[in-house]
Amino acid sequence: MLQTLLTNPWFWLIAGMILMGLEILIPGVFLLWIGLGALISAMFVALLPDLAFAWHLMGFSITMLGACGLGFWLQRRGRAAQGDAPVMNREMDALLNREYIAATDFVAGRGRVRVGDTTYAAQGPDEVKAGDRVLAFARDGMQLRVRPLPTEDGAAAG
Repeated sequence: MLQTLLTNPWFWLIAGMILMGLEILIPGVFLLWIGLGALISAMFVALLPDLAFAWHLMGFSITMLGACGLGFWLQRRGRAAQGDAPVMNREMDALLNREYIAATDFVAGRGRVRVGDTTYAAQGPDEVKAGDRVLAFARDGMQLRVRPLPTEDGAAAG
């Protein structure tokens, strides 16, 4: 029964479409290429229906591995072509080298700074208190790294 099923081009066509459809539900780009291998196998089985069952399985294995290899090559090539192109969602970099007001006291090196009408997580020395002026000089993931700025009398805040 399995042999009859796997030597039917409709099986491979339907399996390929299901796998490619699953890619939408389970993103990862891997099922897309396995599905493409199944679609190519459907053509292989339709064009050469008299081949032995083992050859149909071998054909699927080769087309699946070839399609996966093609997919990985295309992804790597796409990343290399991107090079130094601007990356999306770099708004944290726009917050660097600016002065802000500490929204909370810093405890254990962590606190929050006010940026416009919101606050952002920040890392800095424990001497930073709510209301102190700080300079965002770097970022660590989604947190700003800050240092206190001198007050009007010349002393460091804190």
